[in-house]
Amino acid sequence: MGLAGGQRPHPRAVIFDLDRCLIDSRNAWRYCIEESIAAATGRRLDAAALVAEYHTRPWLDALSVLTGERAEAHRCEELCATMFERSAMKKLLVFEGIGMALDALRGERMELGAISRLPHALAVKQVQSTGLDRFVAVVAAGPWAPAEQVGRCLAFLEAPAEACAFVSGEERDLGVVAGLGLTAYLAAWAAGFEEEAASAISEPGALRARLLADWAHRPDD
Repeated sequence: MGLAGGQRPHPRAVIFDLDRCLIDSRNAWRYCIEESIAAATGRRLDAAALVAEYHTRPWLDALSVLTGERAEAHRCEELCATMFERSAMKKLLVFEGIGMALDALRGERMELGAISRLPHALAVKQVQSTGLDRFVAVVAAGPWAPAEQVGRCLAFLEAPAEACAFVSGEERDLGVVAGLGLTAYLAAWAAGFEEEAASAISEPGALRARLLADWAHRPDD
């Protein structure tokens, strides 16, 4: 168990789902959808109504709804992928309060890592472009395998799973990662979630207090 300045027990490391609770990609997603359709068809459409339901799904799902033509949708899909790696990067945000929350965790001497569904180079580029590289020490990205990716982060940080926490906006991944021994939390601030589950943390600003409280009475390793 880690001790901040020899004082407070805390997780040795906290691993985050980069795509679901650190980076807010909704504006970038909408930009890609709208601009790809404009470039491929000359039509200007508003994709705002689809953001909440579709922004974490494959491009083609939303494009099929908006274009109505398979060939058009596939042309736009290719453009979306290209834009998301390039011009849409400036549209990426971090969820409100994330910067201060991560700074507070680092102030407690917690190591931070992140896992992502994106190709590794793109995930690292997003971390850098949003300023998260000031806090995140390791990124494990690629084909989605949360348990394996979390394991890679822990190996890099040389931290035992039982002494660490995992935070994600995808409820279905919590149990998978908890099976490794980490304590898992639901990021209720992520789009589409409400604070209901016992594991839920309402906002980034509540992370530090919740983690310190949960670790306060754990026996020393």
